[in-house]
Amino acid sequence: MKTRLRSNLERVVTYGLMAAAIVFLIYFLSSVNTSQRQLIAAKNTEIAGLVARIEDSQREFNTRRQQIEEITVQLRDKRLEVKEKFERLLESSSNYTIFIEQVQRKAKALDILIMDSTYNSPSPVSGAGSSYLEFKFDMRIHGSYNRLKQFLWESENALGRLVKISQLEIIPPINDKDGNMTMKLTLSTFFLP
Repeated sequence: MKTRLRSNLERVVTYGLMAAAIVFLIYFLSSVNTSQRQLIAAKNTEIAGLVARIEDSQREFNTRRQQIEEITVQLRDKRLEVKEKFERLLESSSNYTIFIEQVQRKAKALDILIMDSTYNSPSPVSGAGSSYLEFKFDMRIHGSYNRLKQFLWESENALGRLVKISQLEIIPPINDKDGNMTMKLTLSTFFLP
């Protein structure tokens, strides 16, 4: 009987331990499952936030891209407009002698003496390919300071074309007994081929 009681007791203890192990396992799994669910929920919230930020960034990126495209179109239009305005000011390179006559008439009107002058035919502008030709008109001029100053200003601003003074040198003495001075200068203008 002791053996039977012992055997029953061992069974009860074994089944009890197995039941306790099962209950503990179920509790452990449900506890781990709950914490995993909470962790997954937190990660899902984090992912949703990241997705929302990505969507906001995509919208902002698309807005910026659209702004860049609009600015690019505006720049292209402005470049074209400036090029057209620039080219409207230009004449054919065969008319470079007209420019020389304009400068000579301007000097004569301001009582400026052109002592000597040299020039070469219009040549391609470096960096502009064959689109434009530059004409340089070198001269030595003599006159009063105020008249020379007026001549330089009018050469750049009143000939109806783009003219720049690309080189200027005052030849000593600064002025003679009559208050006149001599300078060497190069006027540059542009033509279409």
